[in-house]
Amino acid sequence: MLNRIILPLLRLTFFVLIVAALARPVTGCTKMNDKKNDSTDTVFHLRDSAKFFVDIDVWIYNTSGVFMDTFYDGGSLIIYVVNGVVRLDSILNLQPIAYPSSGDSANWQATWIPDKIGEINIVGGSGFVSTDDTTVVITLNQSGTVTPKWSVSFMHGTPSVAGGDAVPGWPPGFTFSLRQKSQRPFDLDQPGSIWTIWVYKDY
Repeated sequence: MLNRIILPLLRLTFFVLIVAALARPVTGCTKMNDKKNDSTDTVFHLRDSAKFFVDIDVWIYNTSGVFMDTFYDGGSLIIYVVNGVVRLDSILNLQPIAYPSSGDSANWQATWIPDKIGEINIVGGSGFVSTDDTTVVITLNQSGTVTPKWSVSFMHGTPSVAGGDAVPGWPPGFTFSLRQKSQRPFDLDQPGSIWTIWVYKDY
């Protein structure tokens, strides 16, 4: 009678230990001592913590309309995903540059007018994890973004300002996989410009 009780208990204990051992690597992340919880999540999930570095870059050619200049702008941020909660941190906006910053063609001259904002100026954002725990959806808030501004003149006459028009900041948002180590959720290389987002999973 005692053996009939003990043997099933031993089998159950062994089964629980096996499940616990196998479940741990499924998440692919390292556990953090973070007490943040998703209050809207009423279903049990095996969730850990993950940290992602995000790099955003744009190159646009011939923004002066006079000669073949290259305009560059970029930014970066860190995204934490802890127990299904998404948090944006360490937002960095690079100052845009144009090179060469001046040039001429067919009696036209152009000189770039520097600004500290450019076409990427991330001031905040939010995100959430998809219901199947595979994808992160990010929305970015941007402010004061403008097209490259140039001082343009004909035959060294009185210059006029071209560009500097208000535009929505790029990108307005993006999605990426929770599983992949390195990925490019957006990578557009076309005549006249390159737009790219690179995401790297740190843990």
